[in-house]
Amino acid sequence: MCGIVGFNWEDKSLAKRMADAITHRGPDDSAFFTDKGLSLGMRRLSIIDLTKGIYPLTNENKDVFLIFNGEIYNFQKLRTMLEEKGHRFKTNTDGEVMVHAYEEYKENFLKLLNGMFAVCLYDSKTQELILARDRVGIKPLYYYFNKGNLVFASEIKSILELNSIKREINIKTLNSYFALRYNPSYETLFKGINKLMPGHFIKFDLRDKSMVISKYWDINLEKQSNKSVGFCKKKLFNLLKDSVKKRLISDVPLGAYLSGGLDSSAIVLMMSLIRKEEKSNAPIRTYSVGFTHGEKVNETVYANQISELFGTKHQELLIEPDVVKLLPKIVWHCDEPMADPALIPVYLLSEAAKKTSTVILTGDGGDEMLAGYDQYRILKGVYATSKIPFFNVFGPTIVRSIPLKTWDKLHKHSSDLGKAAYRRGNMVIKAMKNNKAKAYYDLIGMFNEEERQELVKKKYYQTVDYASINKEFFNRKKDYIKQLQFFDFKRLLGESFLMKTDRMTMAKSIEARVPLLDHRIVELIFSMPSRYKLKGFFTTKYVFKKALRKHLPKHIIHRKKQPFHVPIENWLDKELKSTVDDLLNTTKLFREKILNPYYVKKIMDNYNKGKLFYARQLWTLINFELWHRMFIQREKIVL
Repeated sequence: MCGIVGFNWEDKSLAKRMADAITHRGPDDSAFFTDKGLSLGMRRLSIIDLTKGIYPLTNENKDVFLIFNGEIYNFQKLRTMLEEKGHRFKTNTDGEVMVHAYEEYKENFLKLLNGMFAVCLYDSKTQELILARDRVGIKPLYYYFNKGNLVFASEIKSILELNSIKREINIKTLNSYFALRYNPSYETLFKGINKLMPGHFIKFDLRDKSMVISKYWDINLEKQSNKSVGFCKKKLFNLLKDSVKKRLISDVPLGAYLSGGLDSSAIVLMMSLIRKEEKSNAPIRTYSVGFTHGEKVNETVYANQISELFGTKHQELLIEPDVVKLLPKIVWHCDEPMADPALIPVYLLSEAAKKTSTVILTGDGGDEMLAGYDQYRILKGVYATSKIPFFNVFGPTIVRSIPLKTWDKLHKHSSDLGKAAYRRGNMVIKAMKNNKAKAYYDLIGMFNEEERQELVKKKYYQTVDYASINKEFFNRKKDYIKQLQFFDFKRLLGESFLMKTDRMTMAKSIEARVPLLDHRIVELIFSMPSRYKLKGFFTTKYVFKKALRKHLPKHIIHRKKQPFHVPIENWLDKELKSTVDDLLNTTKLFREKILNPYYVKKIMDNYNKGKLFYARQLWTLINFELWHRMFIQREKIVL
């Protein structure tokens, strides 16, 4: 696990500064390489083959060079195949297989890989660079391309080491951030700096300084399996077990984050089964997080039950309210504003886990692929009722007549949202018939179109391009749930949750592996009918639950999904109150006319009318303000 940097001119000093900016991604070693019109650098976190000084990896003729961030889980199989073709290996690293696979198959080698990666490969014969990102987007890769100059890095802060790059806000992604509390676009909030999207690669010609971006993998939504639930549950179980087994290969201590939910419990189950088959006495280390007060649900109870069931060596971390002082550090690690308060517990959990584990397995991806979120049930219901004539007219009246406490049964914490829940619900019903993208944004979004129009000054306001979103995700005649899952997989998972896991684990030099996102599992699940995932309106993760029912307790399998609740409203009432007043009342952003101070004050005044709803909006504003001061205005922030 590493961080990589590079650009198409010679400057080892700059490459070193860029690599030093992400030392946290690789504290064990560094490597640099320069050639005519090229500089490459990396920081290494040693996981497989702890030998130092072996990067950049090369082929036998030393005319192909490689640096990368990630792990290739099928490297042993690929190595055997390549050795049979006459290739000779110098190291025991997983990355070296990519050098030889490129020699054999050129850029098609990417289709052979099972892993997570951001890779740069330099072919000195053809004077070409290949930059690629894994299929799902577990590892990030950013680039800046202007007038023939290409700069790339694992994190944006490395690219910002170039003083020639102006720190300007991208208006399109600014609005996307306020709409969803994360940025779903391939463009970043820094004008001119982009993300290489998952499943894509760049081919850059160093001679004529031309760049072409191509896709090498995607989910095929048209592929529909006719296999039975029984076949699919067995296939899913076996694939997950094999995926976990591949991800247990490591030369350093390894553990798992355990919430006690179905996904993380399934990972620990597989680890336990594999340990038994291998007759290994190595302990399974698990880690969970809770709060000393203010949380709605105590998840650590369920984590402890799974730990006892499988005999893991368990560590529980309880978070104190004063952790909000960590916010500036977390914002710095994120590069772009991300208003997910779960960043804090993941950061602290990684800090605690690092003392005993360098590699961590997580349950990321299960909710998006297997319809685990409440939003799928709600939107499925609204979609069904949208077919009733004039329901978009009289439906909102019906919604308002039902007490919020009753809605809690469908969506946890509805009553905590206050009257805002009714307003949003009405908008979803009205939009669903003709604009499914807007219906999604109205339900999930942080600031809807009307709110954002008041929040963001005219110069910086831009509407969400719902037409393009509908065209890419929702303009299909069949399987609405699969369309929702496709959007969440590509956007919510890829650009929010996976980035949260990557940034907060890498901040503490931990490698996070995600077994559920093995591309074989992804392809299997998306080929299943939606009824195998959301059965009716209430049974989520149907096929997964059937696959695990003989191995996990019933109360774990059938426990209602509990959104991981970080008690930010409690922090805003107490520990963060003076900080919020300072940041949002005296903000420099108002003087720069980005946000409307009167609307921000309105949010603060309405806070007590629906704390959970307005706390999330305030948290979104706080994170943006800290990011702007830190990255655009280059201030040092201390809370």
